[in-house]
Amino acid sequence: MEKFVVTIAREYCSGGQKIANRLAEELGVNCYNSEMLRLVSKNENMESGNVANDDLIKDTSLFDVAKEIYSDPLPTPNIDDVLTSKIPDDDLAYIRNIYDYQSEIITELARRESCVIVGRCANYILKDNPYAVNVFVHAPIGFKLKRAQSRHYMPEAELRNYLAKVDERKADYYLKYTGCEWTDIKNYDLSLDTSELGISGCVDLIKKFIKIKQSNENY
Repeated sequence: MEKFVVTIAREYCSGGQKIANRLAEELGVNCYNSEMLRLVSKNENMESGNVANDDLIKDTSLFDVAKEIYSDPLPTPNIDDVLTSKIPDDDLAYIRNIYDYQSEIITELARRESCVIVGRCANYILKDNPYAVNVFVHAPIGFKLKRAQSRHYMPEAELRNYLAKVDERKADYYLKYTGCEWTDIKNYDLSLDTSELGISGCVDLIKKFIKIKQSNENY
């Protein structure tokens, strides 16, 4: 198979991360997710190099790319989650720096290798990359609630609100840095409902789409 980069944006508990992991495994490429990008973006990790020992990152290009791009230490934020919509004014510059830094990493990873990248506005960052296949994974609330109940122990009403808040934060983050709506299917090549297709079905469709795109004479 020729070079490709699959970006996956996903509603919380829709199964997007599982799809990404399985797709990467079946295609024999690395899967880079939001947690991995967060780890290499932490100032103390890049200064010490400790992140290279993390099981999520070793044996991939991510740390080397991040280290090459990393230059001056970034200011330490007063927040734990860069996706939060309630960001103190003093931390806005930090969030901008993190976004720019992660964008450079994503762009360089896509240049170097075929891979799967989850979240962090990767579809927008790679919108001009001819090898990119951009996927949005979603599901009805009932389906997501069932998946969420295996990891969050809270009343259904509270859990429903929690799921909505997580996706709201993702949408706010996406809008802030892209100026686009996170759920607008015009920003993606594929929009997949895991409640209809299942994890395997989604993986198979993405693989077929990659082949179709690569065989297109205009590709």
